[in-house]
Amino acid sequence: MQSLDTSAVADDRPDARYPARRRHVLAAGLGAVAAALVFLLVRGSLIDDAYITLSYARNLAEHLHWGLTEYRTANSATSPLNVLVLGAAAFVVRDAVWGLGLVFVLLTAAQAWGLSRLAGAARLGPVTVALGVGMVLLSPLMLSVVGMEMALAAALLVWLTVAAVEDRPALFGVLTGALVLTRLDLGVFPLVLLLAVGAMRRRAVRVVLVAAATVAPWFVFSWIALGALVPDTLVIKTVTSAGWGPWAFGNGPGLYLDVYPAATAVTALPVLLGLVALLAWPATRAWRRPRWAGLGAVAALGLGGVLHYAAYSLLAPPPYHWYYAPSVIALTLVAAVAAGTAGRGDPRSGSSPEPGRRPATPALVWATAGVLVLAADVGFAAQRPLPWTQVPIMTNWATAAQYETAGTAIGERVGEEVVRSPGEIGTLAYYCRCDIVDLFSDRGTLQPMIDQREREAGPLMRWLLQLNFANLDPAPAAVPTQAVIWVGGPEAADAPWPVDSNWRGPGALDLVPVGP
Repeated sequence: MQSLDTSAVADDRPDARYPARRRHVLAAGLGAVAAALVFLLVRGSLIDDAYITLSYARNLAEHLHWGLTEYRTANSATSPLNVLVLGAAAFVVRDAVWGLGLVFVLLTAAQAWGLSRLAGAARLGPVTVALGVGMVLLSPLMLSVVGMEMALAAALLVWLTVAAVEDRPALFGVLTGALVLTRLDLGVFPLVLLLAVGAMRRRAVRVVLVAAATVAPWFVFSWIALGALVPDTLVIKTVTSAGWGPWAFGNGPGLYLDVYPAATAVTALPVLLGLVALLAWPATRAWRRPRWAGLGAVAALGLGGVLHYAAYSLLAPPPYHWYYAPSVIALTLVAAVAAGTAGRGDPRSGSSPEPGRRPATPALVWATAGVLVLAADVGFAAQRPLPWTQVPIMTNWATAAQYETAGTAIGERVGEEVVRSPGEIGTLAYYCRCDIVDLFSDRGTLQPMIDQREREAGPLMRWLLQLNFANLDPAPAAVPTQAVIWVGGPEAADAPWPVDSNWRGPGALDLVPVGP
């Protein structure tokens, strides 16, 4: 892979900057409008883990408190940067859900602006921007994880690629740090780009120093104030994986293909297209051809998506569907760039296609395939009944509206009592505003699992876990006096809050006392 020589393709003439800026603004504006419509579509169907993040963001905005509930400090927010961004938005608009809507729109606009910059620098056709934004935004998987950190990840990955293409090591370093703060595992992408793109590799020391300076304040704060360098989900997601039976990350797509066949198949279409483009890169020595020259950073982004999937398959965590999003985003962007080469001139000579000259047949095939994939995304979203009560892919026990009804009533009943969650806590905690506890909100409850993880770990992992929790002061577990439980079968008829989901089927939630 070779980096793009931007001096050969970028148009820095003063009279050329303003039309380019207008194109970027137009792309961002259209992206923002599309994102606003999508958010209105999915707002009532956010998944439970999205509400975990929203609960953190609201507590940060209202109380400057880091925790799932305002009663206890916790460290179960997997994405610190997403919480900080959503917390700032919740403070501005005074509502965490509408704050999420604002952030979602702005992040999609930023992604569109970045793709427009990438298309301009690499002399790609405008189809790159339209397909890149559209296929990521309307992917059934991405529609299913609104509220999680994946919209932030998509925007950062686009701009990381722009920084590599435009040879901006300081920006690349800042974005590397931002990706690590978004999710630790996203660090695989800047690592691959750093090794694959010559311009970044030659400035590796500068990139690493800037990235370290970007992440250091948060990690120091987290280690001292929250008692751990990394979020507690490192332990929670590994210790609680038994409930998935034979399913792990590697074979997880088979599970979703069985339960949600249409959504999974439509999600896979741009991924497969991106994989074909990525495999064609070395097979055809594509970088030697004018239509592909200078796109090494994009190929590296796709390779990062493949390696991210491979690494997670080796680690074998549970197949939470949002874990697949980084690979889906990266390979979808590769597919969009491949489609955009249909309108590309020779970037090495700075030329544009000759007027009236039709693109080569392979280029038209890529563009047509991309348009068909986007049409499949639109068709899938449009055929679902309105308003959405459940997203296309979900693993929750109830809809957001059902959890809202139960959570509001539970909050009124329990007052200041401690109540145990049924196993899903995010939406209930958001609406009950009560002292609801489980592994995600009460670190005392989590402590036995931390001890178990250390006992089962090898010498190196045990040392790393001890270092991570070196400043954690063990606290006694909360003692609930009531518990929310999920019941099914005949018992559900007598429970006060009926629930239903495509994942678990019909049931009900009940509030019962906890015996001594």
